Amino acid sequence: MNKNRKSAKKRMMFIQREDYNFLTYNFLILLNELNCVNEDKRFNDFRKIAYLIEFISNDIDIEKYTEIELSNIYLRAQLKKKLLSHLIITLKNKQYLGISLNTTHRTLDVWINKEKIPDDFFNSKYFFQEISNIQKLKKFVRVSSKQKLKTMIDNLYTNRGVLTWEV
Repeated sequence: MNKNRKSAKKRMMFIQREDYNFLTYNFLILLNELNCVNEDKRFNDFRKIAYLIEFISNDIDIEKYTEIELSNIYLRAQLKKKLLSHLIITLKNKQYLGISLNTTHRTLDVWINKEKIPDDFFNSKYFFQEISNIQKLKKFVRVSSKQKLKTMIDNLYTNRGVLTWEV
C-alpha cells in the first residue's frame, strides 16, 4: 500500500517539461539539426536553448501561439536555464557533449560528440515532430547556432508582443 502511494505521488509530481530525459533528447536533436557537431560548428550560448525547447516538442504551429502562451513559455525558459546547465555538465561528463567557455557572453558554447551517441538515436522516424518543428523555427525566426541571444529573443517573443527583460 505504501509503495503504491509513493508511486502515485511520483507520477503526480512529474512534469514532462522539467524531465531530464525530455530535455536531453530535445537538446541533442536541436544541436544535431543545427549541425553543431564539433567545436568549429558549436552552438553559441547554451541559454538560447531554454527559449527554444518548448517549441521543439509541441505540435502547435509556431505562428499560432498567442501572446499569453508565448509569455508563459518565456517565463518558464527563465527557470529552465538552470536545469540545462546541470544537464550540460552531465552530458559532458558522459562525453556526449563538448563545451567551451564563451568569454564574450560569459556562458558556455556546446556541440555534440556524435561518435559517442548511438547511431540510431537521430533516426528521423522517432523524432519526426521535433525535427519538423526545428525546421519551422529555422525558417520562421531564423534560429541558428551563431545567432545572438537578444536577436533570438526579439524574433521569438518581443516582436510578437511579449514583454521581456534584459537577458
